Amino acid sequence: MSRLLSDLNGAFRIYAVELIALCAQEQIPVMIICTRRTAEEQAEAVRRGSSRVAHSKHQDGLAIDLCPYEEFSLHGPDKLAWSRSEPVWTRIGALAEDLGLRWGGRFGESSPGAGDGWDPGHAEFKT
Repeated sequence: MSRLLSDLNGAFRIYAVELIALCAQEQIPVMIICTRRTAEEQAEAVRRGSSRVAHSKHQDGLAIDLCPYEEFSLHGPDKLAWSRSEPVWTRIGALAEDLGLRWGGRFGESSPGAGDGWDPGHAEFKT
C-alpha cells in the first residue's frame, strides 16, 4: 500500500494535493493513509473489513484516504477504530466535495443500512 502522492493518477493528484492544502489552511493537520493499492492489498482490505468493494479506485490511483492527525495519534492506522463522530470529518468531507470529489462519508446514503458514512477519510475522483 502506498502513501505517496506521486503514485496517484496525474488527473487526480492535483485534487488530492489541493485537498491536503485546504485542510492545512483550515488548520486540520492530516496524515495520508493510502493512495494506491494493488489487487492483493485491496482483497486484504475487504477481508479486514476496511473496504467493501472488490475493485477500489485506489487501485487506479484515483482515491486518497486521509486521517486527521489527532485521530491517527489516538487510534493509529486502523481506520475501523477511528471515531467517525468527530466533526472534523464533516469539515474534511465538505472540502473534498467543494473540489468536486466524491466523499466516503456519504457512502451508503443511497442504501439505508448499508453503512452510512462509514469511510469519512476517503475522497475519490468522480468518473
